[in-house]
Amino acid sequence: MFELPARMTQLQANILAGDVSAQEALLAQVKRGQSLNATFPCVVEELPFAPPQDGPLAGIALAHKDIFQLKDRLPGCGVGLGYAQSGLDSAAAVSHLQQAGAIQWSALVMAPHACGATSQNTHFARCINPTDEHAAVGGSSSGSAVAVACGMSYAALGTDTAGSVRIPAATCGLIGLKTTHGAVSNEGCAPLAPSLDSVGILSRYAQDAREIWTALCPQLPRHQATQALNCQLWLPEKGVAPAVALAIRTWISQLEGNVFEINMDEAFDVLNRHAQRVLFYETAQTHHAALKQGTAAPSVQAIGLMGLGLPQSWYEASLQSRPFFLHDFVNHHFSASDFLIMPSLADTVPDWQTVEIGHASFDRKALFAMHRYMGFVNYLGLPSLNLPIGRDEHGRALCVQVLARPFAEHQLLNFAEQSPFTFWNL
Repeated sequence: MFELPARMTQLQANILAGDVSAQEALLAQVKRGQSLNATFPCVVEELPFAPPQDGPLAGIALAHKDIFQLKDRLPGCGVGLGYAQSGLDSAAAVSHLQQAGAIQWSALVMAPHACGATSQNTHFARCINPTDEHAAVGGSSSGSAVAVACGMSYAALGTDTAGSVRIPAATCGLIGLKTTHGAVSNEGCAPLAPSLDSVGILSRYAQDAREIWTALCPQLPRHQATQALNCQLWLPEKGVAPAVALAIRTWISQLEGNVFEINMDEAFDVLNRHAQRVLFYETAQTHHAALKQGTAAPSVQAIGLMGLGLPQSWYEASLQSRPFFLHDFVNHHFSASDFLIMPSLADTVPDWQTVEIGHASFDRKALFAMHRYMGFVNYLGLPSLNLPIGRDEHGRALCVQVLARPFAEHQLLNFAEQSPFTFWNL
């Protein structure tokens, strides 16, 4: 059996050079995934094996969050298996990858209805963090993070409504790319809060994420990496653990370019309030019937019930203000800077019991620290990258979140490639 390389781009090169056929590569990836799922259970359902297709991703077998509609299959959305329904086409994002030559061999677990900052889910076995079995796995794209971190899939699609790609990426030491809102069509993807929902990518390596991003948005030109960068840094005055702040400052000191520290605490609070309004209201609308009937999942209830009591005028005001906030934010932070760097998580990655609601060790502050700095990015619709920058004293990932102007995904991936640290050093 052909030995699979560490990086997807290496496998692509092997296939192109004729060292292995696309068929052999697919079979090797599926076999590896099936074997790893016994130790790191995150597969909801294996899908029928598809023959190799032509394209830049020919011979690549991927696994994705079970939120995407597939050919003749509705997603289980974290509460069950998928449902057969004839006449369905694959979701737009999945279809783009298929057109580039990739196949999907399995659908992956997720927090129920994509509503949750952790992997907590009573419908499936507990997600185990491949970097540390005692560490939490973020949500809601929890299965995508586990599958990529353990080597089950080179990359995986997820969705990000209030951090659901970036949080699991941060807990598992992965690249987690939240894309510009609307850059990738959400057609065929089950909604949570449509004004905030974005398709995202999880991978070990920035180069692999770039190949997936290019297949999703081939019309966007690749930009050459620049050595001299101008970055802004926001380390909130309160709420960030000393270990996280120290790691960020240490990593910053190794960057080539200029880094200017700013204070945006007050602006963040305003944006965060608007983001919460939209999230609560739209979640309530998406799951209105289940909330009224009392059958909504607990995580949906926690957010949706607040949305039912939210005045529609507040929601409409937040939507109407959104383009003005985005314009001001871009002008203020990206007119003279390439990126805005800030924490991903407010604290180090916690033990899984600490953020498991109902567990004796549950700590509400620890759960809040996982999603505190995420939602405002979705409200603005900006692209954002979770980037591992180090390890804490327990060997768990320490990460930053890097924001850029709309449709600057290639620039974010350039930045990731130039980072002085890679969690998956070989």
